[in-house]
Amino acid sequence: MAYVLKHSIGFHLNRAAAIVHAGFSKCLEPYGIAPEQFATLKIISEDGEITPSGIADMLAKGRPTVTRTLDALEKKGLITRDSSDADRRIKPIRLTGKGLEVLGAVEPKALQFNEAIRARLAPGEAETFFHVLDTIIDTARHHINPGE
Repeated sequence: MAYVLKHSIGFHLNRAAAIVHAGFSKCLEPYGIAPEQFATLKIISEDGEITPSGIADMLAKGRPTVTRTLDALEKKGLITRDSSDADRRIKPIRLTGKGLEVLGAVEPKALQFNEAIRARLAPGEAETFFHVLDTIIDTARHHINPGE
């Protein structure tokens, strides 16, 4: 059996991700943040003790990429990274007032974008889709790290 691109799961996932990313980027343009920056702000808002490594794990991104995102968010005044009194290597990441304001303005747009996509799905399809994605992720991770 030959490899056929239109039957490739990875091809369809990448194509869908690129199109969704472009659409969401357009929604975020007025706020001056990118989808990865929104996701990072949301993660920080939901987990007050998260580290850059934790963010990298959640986003499935490399630590240098997350560091660049955090640098950009800090430069925009949306987060702070303070030194910890207990351990100087740990820099707690917090949203600033401006970060909370931007996140509060963007969250309804993110929800609206997400709901527009979900509205086109039949009842239960989103949950099935998430289950299938989790299976794909677990299978791909097993191929990357066969012992896990």
